[in-house]
Amino acid sequence: MADICVVGGTRYFGKILVRELLDQGHRVTLVTRGRTPDPFGESVRRLRADVNRPGELTEAVAGERFDAVIHQMCYTPNAAVEAARAFGSRAGKIVLTSTIEVYNKDTFRWRIPAPPISVLAHEDELDPAAYDYDTDLPWLDMSYLEENYGEGKRQAEAALVRTAQVPVLVARVSHVLAAEGDFTGRFRFHHDRVVAGRPITVHAKPGQTSLVRAEDAARFLAWAAVSDATGTVNVASPDSAGPHDVITAVERATGLRATVTEKDDPAGDPALSPYSFPVDFGVTTDRLVALGHRFPPIAEWLPELARTSAGVAQDPKQAQEGKEQ
Repeated sequence: MADICVVGGTRYFGKILVRELLDQGHRVTLVTRGRTPDPFGESVRRLRADVNRPGELTEAVAGERFDAVIHQMCYTPNAAVEAARAFGSRAGKIVLTSTIEVYNKDTFRWRIPAPPISVLAHEDELDPAAYDYDTDLPWLDMSYLEENYGEGKRQAEAALVRTAQVPVLVARVSHVLAAEGDFTGRFRFHHDRVVAGRPITVHAKPGQTSLVRAEDAARFLAWAAVSDATGTVNVASPDSAGPHDVITAVERATGLRATVTEKDDPAGDPALSPYSFPVDFGVTTDRLVALGHRFPPIAEWLPELARTSAGVAQDPKQAQEGKEQ
């Protein structure tokens, strides 16, 4: 049993993570703004802070000690520097939930150009300790932050690794899919369009990308918090998938046929699948496997996720027959 602080655990993927920690018997303290009710009742402690406001995290955790901190809300180098200072040496370890988007070459818009990154990116191709960061950029401007999400995460990684007084593990989580509480809305995008009979646009030859089931990612983060592992780790299922795989799973789950439009250049099309990329964009998982984590392939969990998301607990043919009667 460990004392673990989760920064950002009241919504979406954070709730799955907190449930996993509690199921494993850990004592959990949430750092939350207090705006969103959570289902954990008296099973967790709560500290109030908005980590996007300078000084609030430092004030909230003053005097606290934790075996580990899992930071789910670190989007900027400013937030990373404050986390390092706020917890100081009073945390055994900090786990930063990062993203596959740090490898996206199109998001390197700052003064540092994109390094050579493979189609299946390896952790060593982007070293946080060798990357720079700038806390004077307008990170408090939400529009700027949204437009520079990938850069913000790269600089958050760099700032935390270079300023933390305790060991750090950076979990670069691939595109997360969840049957309940689809926090990115990406999977629901396909489901809703198929059900409504609205078209979905994809690239003429879409690339493949890395995905991960929310429960698998949560289990890894919970393990990472109490393990000796440090450095960067790609968190993904071992295989890859494209928009047609997701669409097919929705079709089979709903018993409906999707209307798919292919375009050579679909940029700006509101119907463009969030999982459609012009080229392959994924990550390697050899380091994840070396740490003892073998996630099930996408092909094994995507159909069930689609059925659960669609509320279909029976055979798709029977579901369709029921709709037609």
